[in-house]
Amino acid sequence: MVTIRKPKQNRAKNTFESIVSAGFISVMKNGLDHTTVLKVCEIAGVGSGSFYEYFKNKEALFIEMQQHFIMEISKVIYEVIPEILDLEIPEAIRRIFLKIGEFLAKDNNKYFYWLSVSSKYSTEASHVKAVKAINVLAIEYAMKHPEVLKIKNLKMMVYILIHSSIALTMNFFASQNMGFTFEELVDCLINLTMSYIENERNKVV
Repeated sequence: MVTIRKPKQNRAKNTFESIVSAGFISVMKNGLDHTTVLKVCEIAGVGSGSFYEYFKNKEALFIEMQQHFIMEISKVIYEVIPEILDLEIPEAIRRIFLKIGEFLAKDNNKYFYWLSVSSKYSTEASHVKAVKAINVLAIEYAMKHPEVLKIKNLKMMVYILIHSSIALTMNFFASQNMGFTFEELVDCLINLTMSYIENERNKVV
């Protein structure tokens, strides 16, 4: 069980959400190992008693944070769908890439840092939720652009594209003096994707 109980009243929900948000901030400021229940409570402005109403320990909070992260990034994927439906593939990829970058940089990069340390808190349920969002994106785009149905393993390609955009964005901004710009990185990913698509189209012909 991730949480001891889920909040139902608005006030309780606000407290719960404050604790989860404080968890991200604490991990960003103090690191995963040095985040404590006390530090989270100080940031959230609540007492430790409130924390233990919802979470058994900080590990339970971290699992909840990962579920929250997956829910939020799935929301980003759903929100970008109507924005890309009328775009050609290169611009659709660019829009997805930039949207994910904006998400990771939200609230002073709190999700950006969490992503770099959170892999051990992934669950099967959160993975399924993310894959579902990616599949919906692929299907919705294909309905508007039936020519992409000729691409072998379309869903897999979109899955790789989403995860590549997350990983590349994170690695780019975590590094210094890369020797190329973020825009050039996006262009490179687009060119690689289009090369794959053209190769698959030529196989069909």
